[in-house]
Amino acid sequence: MIRRTLCASTALAAAIFYSSPSLAQQVDPATGEASPTANSGAAESQTASGPVPSDDGDIIVTATRRETSLQKTPLAVSAFSQATLDRQQVRDVTDLARFVPSLQFNQQGDQSAVLLTLRGIGNDSAYTEVADPEVAIYIDGVYSPRSQGASVLMYDMERVEVLRGPQGTLFGRNATVGALNLTSAKPTLDKFYGNVETVYGNYDRIGVRGAINLPVTDTLAFRVAFVSDKHDGYASYQDAPDVAGINRSAFITDGKKYYAQDQQSVRVSARWEPSDRFDWTLSGEYFWDQGAPVIGLMQTPRAGQKRWSTLSDTAPDTDRYSAAIRSTMNYDLTDNIQFSYIAGWSRIGGSTRTDADAGALPPTSDTDPIGAFNENRTLSSRYNFQSHEVQLKSTGENTIDWILGAYYSHEKNRIRFDIDQRNGYRDGTFSWAGSFIQANRQIDSRAAFGQATWNVNDAIRLTGGIRYTSDKKEDIGGRNVTFSGAGCEPEDQLPGGACTGGIFGAFPGATADELVDALPGFSISKNDVKGKWNKVTWLARADADLAPGILGYASVSTGFKSGNIQDNAGLTDPETLTNYELGLKNRLFDNKVTLNVAAYYSDFKGYQVNQAVTFRDADGDVISSQIVTQNAKGATAYGFELEAVANFTPNDRLQLSGTVQKTKLDELASVDGRLYNSSLPSAVAQLKGNELAHAPRFSGTISYEHDFELANGGKITPRFTTHYESKSWLSYFNGDSNPFVTANTDGIPNRGNWGTDWDRQKAYFRSDFSLRYEPDSRAYLVEAFVQNIENKHIRTGAGSFGAPRYDPVFLSNLQPPRTYGVRVKANF
Repeated sequence: MIRRTLCASTALAAAIFYSSPSLAQQVDPATGEASPTANSGAAESQTASGPVPSDDGDIIVTATRRETSLQKTPLAVSAFSQATLDRQQVRDVTDLARFVPSLQFNQQGDQSAVLLTLRGIGNDSAYTEVADPEVAIYIDGVYSPRSQGASVLMYDMERVEVLRGPQGTLFGRNATVGALNLTSAKPTLDKFYGNVETVYGNYDRIGVRGAINLPVTDTLAFRVAFVSDKHDGYASYQDAPDVAGINRSAFITDGKKYYAQDQQSVRVSARWEPSDRFDWTLSGEYFWDQGAPVIGLMQTPRAGQKRWSTLSDTAPDTDRYSAAIRSTMNYDLTDNIQFSYIAGWSRIGGSTRTDADAGALPPTSDTDPIGAFNENRTLSSRYNFQSHEVQLKSTGENTIDWILGAYYSHEKNRIRFDIDQRNGYRDGTFSWAGSFIQANRQIDSRAAFGQATWNVNDAIRLTGGIRYTSDKKEDIGGRNVTFSGAGCEPEDQLPGGACTGGIFGAFPGATADELVDALPGFSISKNDVKGKWNKVTWLARADADLAPGILGYASVSTGFKSGNIQDNAGLTDPETLTNYELGLKNRLFDNKVTLNVAAYYSDFKGYQVNQAVTFRDADGDVISSQIVTQNAKGATAYGFELEAVANFTPNDRLQLSGTVQKTKLDELASVDGRLYNSSLPSAVAQLKGNELAHAPRFSGTISYEHDFELANGGKITPRFTTHYESKSWLSYFNGDSNPFVTANTDGIPNRGNWGTDWDRQKAYFRSDFSLRYEPDSRAYLVEAFVQNIENKHIRTGAGSFGAPRYDPVFLSNLQPPRTYGVRVKANF
């Protein structure tokens, strides 16, 4: 024990400077190094010495809330081990999207969120209390309601699974079109081991990650895992405008850049197995982010400016954190019945400041500036969440496999979000401001569920499931404090004419009433509202072994997302989805090839669509601004998905994934708030027939790697990956070409002036390459890599600034430019 403790102390000290993700796949017990299998594109369960395959050598997943073989799981599921994530240079959710059929993402700046779309269905506003996602994120069996923090959770993973299609029976709330199921590596009882890794790259990137397994007794073990990743921002600052009368010092020219990363996380896990019938896994995780938000960059840069640059008069700032505790207890009541209690608590919070105008319209003079200044500031936020789930399920081999459960979660959100607008730039005259104070917005969800599979014979299985969900949402004391006057008196003005009453984070601890008392020309509107929605979702599925190594399945399943409460004290109806699916899972050529395909048709009703809208008076001055949620009559999506992994020889591996899909929006009359005044009837467009956002007709990825074996027993492995997507829309408006009213009756530009290119990502290739060396002992590896070789400007969203008062300047958030670096990993 003394020797073990000394080894652990030495390893922990070393881990402060070096780290490495733990490996899955076929792992050598002595080195912890992985070797690929025919399923190296998917997940492997992990123990101290490596994965635990099923009896036939297949890999294990938990997509059905129990451990099953991937190739015998009748679901469309993509799964990855930590070793596979490392080979593919996947560090976060955004990297994962290239390798999962139908998975797309968008990035949101002032809330530091990652927004997921699956099979064409998603929500680009599901980053605060104003909206919920359609793709649920689960971490160690516990639902994660907010998308902040999800970008760095993929370290020391046992398994990452992406479940495509409604998961409304077993996963429930907000798994309308699928779920991302993250399972962290668990402590093991057999031995002490660990790994460390460092990464160095351009943009001054430096990353450190690692994991240490610490058995204490024969029944108790701990695991410590950590990650840190930093790099300078991609967007450089443009020179301040040289305009007479303009204070150039108001513009940012150095310091932290937009798109900078500075994220750390640590996770401590414990596993206790006092008997053969009981086990308890408990983990605590903390994450903090002091990087910088993403920001919209000009789609067409001004002359002499780079695409990756911004003219900014607001310095970026992010100070966000999340803390979580997750617990799973399992007790075998009998040899064939297990009781489980899964509980979780989390808190996400912090602050962010971002330049909302992105320097799109610089000032031209101090007397007649044509530009504008917008700053968005999350002054403070805190989202508390807890959940409790109990399960009673069969284990072992049975004629009927079954699971029963009950679920409860409670979420309490608090946020103060400020918007400031000035004419020209930061020191310009006052335009409009608003502070959105949600003091107590709560969500309660209750559910009961059951699912059973009848093993009709050795080849045929029938599954049925049902879930009843009851969601209640309410806003208690929510207030909008907005500018309502014509300006302020000269004695209340700062130099340059700005009112001293601008929000700008003023009086951070003030209530709405206190804020109005302190700020001239402001008033209050109330958001108090509550709603309650109930729904039964269900699943019917048949699957059969059609031949040795070939599984076929057919299913009908439903999904549900409850209604929404809005900032104007309004309610939005819930949305539902019915999905029809056929699939085949194949293991061919003596298990050297796996080929999985799925075809689906999804019928969406009441699809919730969100956008920020601004209302103006007849002079074009802002009256109010808010996030609005509408229900489209519906939407449809159908497609075909393919995943394949082939080991042609022991040294050659090929991986394929691809999607062909078609989406269509049903009736929705809406205003594109990026271009038009939401107060005007002629700005309304009928969007029926439009395609959904982030849904390219075709997308696919191919990866190939080959091991060159050296005389000394080592090996060199080059790996090449290329991803292709056809053109896709970046919003459900599909550009500016589908007017509902074409007559210019109320003074706004005619619809259709701005075309479609600004709201559409062009077809593109994006390729990656890595070259890895491992010695005969597999005790370490060295890898050089380059990502986005083509240096493509890949847009994840589209916006505009200046409209409707001026011609719009179009902006987009971008995926990272070309990056490269070196990764060094060691096992001990």
